[in-house]
Amino acid sequence: MKSVLLKGGPVGLHRVHHVEGGELPGKVTVAYYGLHVHFVPSGEVEVVDGEELPVFRFSYSTTIAE
Repeated sequence: MKSVLLKGGPVGLHRVHHVEGGELPGKVTVAYYGLHVHFVPSGEVEVVDGEELPVFRFSYSTTIAE
């Protein structure tokens, strides 16, 4: 499992997010209080707690359909 750093989006969202698989996804989607919050890779890397994490930036959000 890999970790990525999320930038932008809702204020209360956890900034370090874990993704499945060995390769980085083209997009990260996080469920957050009735929304799907979408992030795309920025090409940047930041160090968090001594670990280099790829940065994904907020792109858009959608409402979760019921």
